[in-house]
Amino acid sequence: MFRPLLCFLCSFAFALQVLLVTGCGSGTGPGSGTASGSGSGSGSGSGSGSTLPSPGCSGAGYGYNNGNGQITGVWLQTPSPGQNQSNVQVNAIAYGPATVAQWTICLDGQAAYQTNTAASSISQAIDIPTGQHLLWASAADAKGDSDRSEIHLIQVGPPPASSTVLPTPPANAQVLTEMQNNTADWSICSLCAAGTNTTGNYTLTFDQSQPSQSGSSMEMYVDGPQWSNVLFIDTMLGTSSNSNFLWDFWVYHDPAVEAHYWASEFDLWQVLSGNEFMIGSQCDFGDGYWATWDSQGGAWVLNGIPCTHWASGWHHVQWYYERLNSTQYRYDTLVFDGQGYGFNQTWTVNSTTWPDMIGIQYQLDQDPTGTPLHEWVDNVTLTMW
Repeated sequence: MFRPLLCFLCSFAFALQVLLVTGCGSGTGPGSGTASGSGSGSGSGSGSGSTLPSPGCSGAGYGYNNGNGQITGVWLQTPSPGQNQSNVQVNAIAYGPATVAQWTICLDGQAAYQTNTAASSISQAIDIPTGQHLLWASAADAKGDSDRSEIHLIQVGPPPASSTVLPTPPANAQVLTEMQNNTADWSICSLCAAGTNTTGNYTLTFDQSQPSQSGSSMEMYVDGPQWSNVLFIDTMLGTSSNSNFLWDFWVYHDPAVEAHYWASEFDLWQVLSGNEFMIGSQCDFGDGYWATWDSQGGAWVLNGIPCTHWASGWHHVQWYYERLNSTQYRYDTLVFDGQGYGFNQTWTVNSTTWPDMIGIQYQLDQDPTGTPLHEWVDNVTLTMW
């Protein structure tokens, strides 16, 4: 995967708009032993615990510490995210001109296996305790520069209880409707989207009658070099005490180039008293799964819920999230085209110097062909209580 992490390089105008994105066998040798499991429950994440990461497992986001750019990607082939047995075969491949000098298989931020045998791939069995865990592979060259794969959420044994049904908001809930028409609130940023490349060729067009459901959709357009990302951001400054969020919208892709959407990202965030609750999700077409954002860990996490390229037409996305307390948030339920998925996944915030605010944003990620992309959204509603 070649899609990066949270970006702090934007101008002050854009720094007020919390921004993020994602990213893109067989070694032998003595292992370093299995790590202790994170136990059962939801959202056991690398950003949530107090244990320091093992050497080879540190770093946030994707492509960390890749100073010389000689390891350009790591693909974790197996196991697939989601439900797995307690013993899994980890297969991963590293890409780039550098020779891999060290492989590390990381489980919940600890080295479950490590080898210093030079090889462009690794195939190694590891044991995973019952519960929910984060698994990734890291490859380093002789200089110590490294890259890592996407993170897979692995469930061993029964998953935590979750609901596939959206809640009914209370009568006094705050409801923001047709947010795609709030022309004064929207802005655009490619640098903030932290793609491999940036582009200045993008547009945001309001009041589109075709394609549309309401007669007034919002069109987003991106055209740049390969692996360019662009964010389209709706920011509302001010303090909000709401802790329940039901985000409902419709999205449409250009069917002629559907195969070239690498990811469609949908983020809701809240900043309170110096804590950033970045509740991001994306349909990661490149990997074929839905992914959620670990705010403190600064990383995308692939879940076991498939998300392949969409059929032509409008698609209905409904997300229910909760801010649990001053430091944690939870992905509760996703309903996509009427099909409900229970997440019950809890993550921890990261600190920020930004003022209190709340917002939503959409991001388009281009693939290695750099094919121009269009995306329309309509009937964008945010219900909060």
